[in-house]
Amino acid sequence: MTVVEDISWSPLLKHNTLTAQHGNDGNRIATATETLKQTAHQFVQVLNERATLLANCAQFDTALHDAAAIQAILPGSGLGYLCMGDVYCQQGHHAAAISIYDQGLQAVTESDAYYQQLQQHRMTAIANNNKRVDFISQLPLDIVIINILPRVYRSMFGPLREILYVSRSWQERILKQTMGLKFSFGDETNTFKKGHAQLIRFAPYVQTLSGSLSNVVCLDDLFSRAHFSNLKELSLFCTPPMPLLPLIHGLQLIADSLTHLLIYDCPFLQLCDILETCPNLVSLRTMNVDAIMPLLSSSSYPKMTHLTLHGQSERARTHENIVNVLRTLPSLRVLEIFPIPDSSLLPLLHKHCPYLQVILYGFLRRFSLDLPEKVQANRKGIASAYLHGRDFYKQDDLVQFLHVQRDSLETLKFRGDIEIDDDDAFWTISNGHVQSSNQHPENNPSFPRLVDLGFTNIHPSTTGVPMVLWILLNAPNLTTIHIHDIYFRPAIVNAMIKLRHLQKIQIDVVSKEDDNGIRTFLKHHIALGDHSTLEHVVVDSNPVEMSKKPWIALLSRLTRLKNLELLAGVISDNCIPIMAAIGQGCPTLEKLTLGMYGAELADGLLMPLRKHSNLEYLKIGADESLSDNDLLALCTFLGLKQLQLRFIVSDDLLEMLEDRIPHVEIGLL
Repeated sequence: MTVVEDISWSPLLKHNTLTAQHGNDGNRIATATETLKQTAHQFVQVLNERATLLANCAQFDTALHDAAAIQAILPGSGLGYLCMGDVYCQQGHHAAAISIYDQGLQAVTESDAYYQQLQQHRMTAIANNNKRVDFISQLPLDIVIINILPRVYRSMFGPLREILYVSRSWQERILKQTMGLKFSFGDETNTFKKGHAQLIRFAPYVQTLSGSLSNVVCLDDLFSRAHFSNLKELSLFCTPPMPLLPLIHGLQLIADSLTHLLIYDCPFLQLCDILETCPNLVSLRTMNVDAIMPLLSSSSYPKMTHLTLHGQSERARTHENIVNVLRTLPSLRVLEIFPIPDSSLLPLLHKHCPYLQVILYGFLRRFSLDLPEKVQANRKGIASAYLHGRDFYKQDDLVQFLHVQRDSLETLKFRGDIEIDDDDAFWTISNGHVQSSNQHPENNPSFPRLVDLGFTNIHPSTTGVPMVLWILLNAPNLTTIHIHDIYFRPAIVNAMIKLRHLQKIQIDVVSKEDDNGIRTFLKHHIALGDHSTLEHVVVDSNPVEMSKKPWIALLSRLTRLKNLELLAGVISDNCIPIMAAIGQGCPTLEKLTLGMYGAELADGLLMPLRKHSNLEYLKIGADESLSDNDLLALCTFLGLKQLQLRFIVSDDLLEMLEDRIPHVEIGLL
């Protein structure tokens, strides 16, 4: 016996051809079949009505299921196709609806009751599918330029976006925006004599241009083809060797409007060439472009406020040459130099650049990394000093620099090594006081604006202790301190205890020495209770094992602590008691970071933290996944609002985390 597994509706509604019949059975079969047809038509009408109601309630999937059932019951009728197409239209999926209407028109005859409706609904869907809302053209111009375009139009880097070609009114509004157009050309460019049609067409509206230059490309070929009258920012990444004159000539063609220039890897070019060619520059950032200026140059470039000199050769970074450079820049606000000249330049900065406010000395940052550079037009004196480098800083130079900048300095970040010449020293530091041949200890200068102090060594030592003590005793408004653990000598601890505004401290663990100084400092703030100002603590214990520093457990007793960062390469299971103390203590803790880049975290570290009532932010620095127990523990944290993980988790776990934590970030750099 054959079992029919799939029964189609359509054959059930057809009249059967009988080869033999008994009595009146043929008529009775015909009557039954007709009754089935009528019932089927009534049934599909009910299905159609229900599909319409479901679609009105936004139950589109169920409505489409009913429409498919109508097609299965009456495949020769246009009702099922009409119903399904209408549901797609109601969703706004007009292209899908057109496809369904086309299928229906092919499947049914022209005599079908729904044939004309299929045609009409198809035409309506086509019209709606071609409809575009030109909101840009309808809104006031100022709203479009100020509020909308900055959000939808970021740059023209790469292929020109279609947004310029939607309509003429769109193009007009885009070209009127104050930010102008941004273009780039890649290293595949082998000539500027032809091509680049879009860049040439919109040249008067281009404000930012970036690209790579090979040794066969002449920049003047590009800028001589069109008038780049509004080009303000230019970034060039060169491949040496390159012809010098075409580059200089190209810069001359845009010099009137150019205010910001970045040149990377052009050792054949010198700083004097750039400044003489582009006198209107406000910002110049260079890499491997020697800062060579003629001796005793009488030139001056008063518009220049930001200068970056990276990759300087030994010839370029001599004291005499850098002084020649600075002498021509009286309005300089921000200066970056890497590698550094000798430290003797620091005490002279105020003479040549009285308005200098930010100095990055030996501090190499990526071109894409922007530090806060809040500069004021007429303010004199350095506010932010970042002094780094592997060369020694002479203590005399540092003291003189700090003495000169004492009234303006707000941020001091020192990471280097100090050289003290006891025989030839002009300045001496003793018991927190500086003294020179013409200055008495009682005239010790103070740093009233200094709020952020970082003082560490590339090769950890205590040579900086006298200077740190001097600064601490004379900077009453400090809010942030970053030092090595070996700096926690009794005198320094006493000076830190006296600070009334200290909110953040970072301790870099670099030794296995006695930690009594750190214990004393922490116990002082524990004793202050709610009167403590300490809210943010960073402990960088790499490569020292965190569990070997018992004082870390004291952090759990800081009642005002809101942000704790435990940065370590390895956090072993010996640290579980520390986690338990944090989970039960730190009543105001809101943010917690565990581990640094590439850290290894032991199993069970997170379980003690999950019941902390105030913890809202958790960052895990491990590169590899945590244990299953800790991963599941993340789903049980009581009030966690933000979670950051470096490693990738499974889709199922990610879904669980996102169900319980509002903001989850995975795979952070």
